[in-house]
Amino acid sequence: MDQKKKSSKCTECGRECEAPAVRLIDGKPVCLDCLYGGAKPVRVWPIGRIVNDRKRVGGGFGTTGGDVSEIRLSPGMARFMKGLADESHLTIVWQLHEAGPIRTVFRRGWDGKEVGAFASRTPDRLTPIAVTDVELLEVRGTTLTVRGLDAVNGTPVLDIKVAPESLRRTGKGNRRG
Repeated sequence: MDQKKKSSKCTECGRECEAPAVRLIDGKPVCLDCLYGGAKPVRVWPIGRIVNDRKRVGGGFGTTGGDVSEIRLSPGMARFMKGLADESHLTIVWQLHEAGPIRTVFRRGWDGKEVGAFASRTPDRLTPIAVTDVELLEVRGTTLTVRGLDAVNGTPVLDIKVAPESLRRTGKGNRRG
């Protein structure tokens, strides 16, 4: 089937751009060159997925559901897990795969203050990446059980790191590696 690509005129530079080379910002098309200054995209592969009962709240910010999640890593990640079960807290890097329209200014959910995306935890961002520190409850094979992850069910996991809380407990908070 022959499908025509949707084209939009950038509201900043006036060029015609075909999807996906344009993003809607405050409901207006802006080309990627105007947004990112010609920077090239970064290619990232997910290492696993979130499994839980969390869902995004319709029409607003936040999620509903329980506080415990499973992170089911791809089988090929097992080789990188040595020592992981010894940690108390992890930093989970994940993709905001259900992001909505991007707004430059809005009222922040927890206090109503008018802010931009960089002063909030909105999932509706230019670069749909989130970071959350969690408590590690259990490791079973390539499945991690964690508390405190605000990602919704099915979310791609991009990386896992030892969280600062875990480093503070060992007294090695300023070391790299």
